Amino acid sequence: MIVEKIEITRHKLTLQGELKLVDSELSIENCEEMIRRLVSWKLGQLKPIRHFEMVYNKEQMQAEVDVYITVSIKESSESHIENVRHIFNKLMEFLNLYEREFEAISGKDLSNPKS
Repeated sequence: MIVEKIEITRHKLTLQGELKLVDSELSIENCEEMIRRLVSWKLGQLKPIRHFEMVYNKEQMQAEVDVYITVSIKESSESHIENVRHIFNKLMEFLNLYEREFEAISGKDLSNPKS
């Protein structure tokens, strides 16, 4: 896994965190399983707003993941620094979950559901 970008930008009404990573070790067969395992992160608490997109690039033979976190500046009672810290922590939480689930998938033979 290679993290290509971690960025937090301020917009008029929001702060947005973005994480881009590529993984040439994740096979196309395991990509859908990884998406299913990561959905729990996306469906967690409602704030901050977050989602990810994951596709398998067959030409490059790698999974490509984009993660987005958005915090409304208007609705937040925290300082900008706390909001940035919160966004960064959520991006790191995603990376930790990704690594943990990758280990679980790579240790499991997906062609044999009993393994």
